[in-house]
Amino acid sequence: MRKFIFVFLLISFSSFSQSENQKIIEGVVYNDNSYSIEGIHVLNITSDDATITDSEGNFKILVDINDELIFSGIQFKRKKIIVDQDIFDSVSLTIYLEEFVNELDEVILNSSGLSGNLLNDLQNSGVIKNLNFDDLGIPGFTGIRQEDIPSNSQLVKEVLLAPLVGGLDIERMYNWISGYYKQKRKEIEFKNDFNIIDQIIKFYGLRFFIDEFKLEEIAVHDFVTSTYQNFPIEEEFKMGNYTIVIEYFKKNFKRLNL
Repeated sequence: MRKFIFVFLLISFSSFSQSENQKIIEGVVYNDNSYSIEGIHVLNITSDDATITDSEGNFKILVDINDELIFSGIQFKRKKIIVDQDIFDSVSLTIYLEEFVNELDEVILNSSGLSGNLLNDLQNSGVIKNLNFDDLGIPGFTGIRQEDIPSNSQLVKEVLLAPLVGGLDIERMYNWISGYYKQKRKEIEFKNDFNIIDQIIKFYGLRFFIDEFKLEEIAVHDFVTSTYQNFPIEEEFKMGNYTIVIEYFKKNFKRLNL
């Protein structure tokens, strides 16, 4: 009887609450040589759900018809798909990403033309005409966290205290053992990184990257992501050291064109 109850709880937990028009779609991401790719970011920008491919390139993500999915990773061009009826009804989705290696145009770097005075530079850029001080802030997360993701130490403590509190929370233990909590932590970290990268691009403007580094618009996000992962631009950006961030952009550009 106890075994039956345990199995029932596991099956109930594995069936995440979804609307009638949503489903979890599975898939694999490959490169041009048909090798699966680990660590590719998969983002549903319609629902703001996100995940990362595992060591075999596999992913699972909740979708609805007409949702927009973005596949992104370092050295790969971003790919966008719209979930149509065929994709929604498919058993498994196969995604191929085109490699993006040293495809930036070789140019001579000139001065950025920035004075170092943020207020004047933004007003003279032509990008922002009516400047509000709120435009210089970095918005934080204001929503309500939907799920408690406990730390490993917290879970160990629950196991040790189980005899004193009347037993274990089976659902939480299953999440821990199955690696669910570990995956969710990675997804939260990815979403935070994705948000700050988008804030940086929005702050400087696409035109800055296109004019300064001769980038195609589609390559801007990958270029900023590469800089984010190789230089401490997040810390400098949050501290308002915007000219230092630009210097890191230049260093990353030179690194990619060696």
